[in-house]
Amino acid sequence: MTHAARDDGDLLSVSAAAGLLGVSVSSLRAWAAAGQVPHERTPGGHRRFDREVLRAWLAARGGELPQQPSGRGHALVAGRIEARPVAAGVISANSRQIVSDALALMADGGHPSHRRTHARSDRLAEQVCDLADALEAGDLSVCLREAEWQAHRHGAAGLPATQPVGEALALGRAVERTLRDHGCGERDITVARSALDRIIWRAAAGLAAGRRSREQAHDGLVMGHAA
Repeated sequence: MTHAARDDGDLLSVSAAAGLLGVSVSSLRAWAAAGQVPHERTPGGHRRFDREVLRAWLAARGGELPQQPSGRGHALVAGRIEARPVAAGVISANSRQIVSDALALMADGGHPSHRRTHARSDRLAEQVCDLADALEAGDLSVCLREAEWQAHRHGAAGLPATQPVGEALALGRAVERTLRDHGCGERDITVARSALDRIIWRAAAGLAAGRRSREQAHDGLVMGHAA
């Protein structure tokens, strides 16, 4: 895999390429890591997908990319943030340390559910990569959508808030510490902190919605038995 030698509209971020293919960001990232999808690396280490190469790859498998949308959708507008490529590069280059710091912060909280597991490490690593992509592209929509969906599933399952919300809080502290330790400016830190706050709030909203769904399902079951 080669480093991207250009920066034009044909090079797509992981989230943009996943949107075109109609797959999740985590799935596309896993395929790319396994060498199953052609991609490039920027000097900062971010995966990028050439639109035409991706189109040819998909056509060889009997598919085609959808037409390019005429404008930015509501979800993209709602997720727009100030692009901070320097902060994105620092986060991407120090992703392992950020995950380690976040796990340590959660362990210090004394929650048994915060034991270091491969699943949790992988989940945090994906969130760090998504955040770096968001800060580079100026679009937080993928992070917001993933945070809300994962938390909704958690709430619907009747599990405590310590995982989705607690992980987001710990990740935010770890990211801010890393940015400060690497001499990032206050604007970089402020934008990253604001983005992380939005992710935390979206996770909390998803958790609450999941719990409401669970309660409604329970009430419906009780009423069904009563009838």
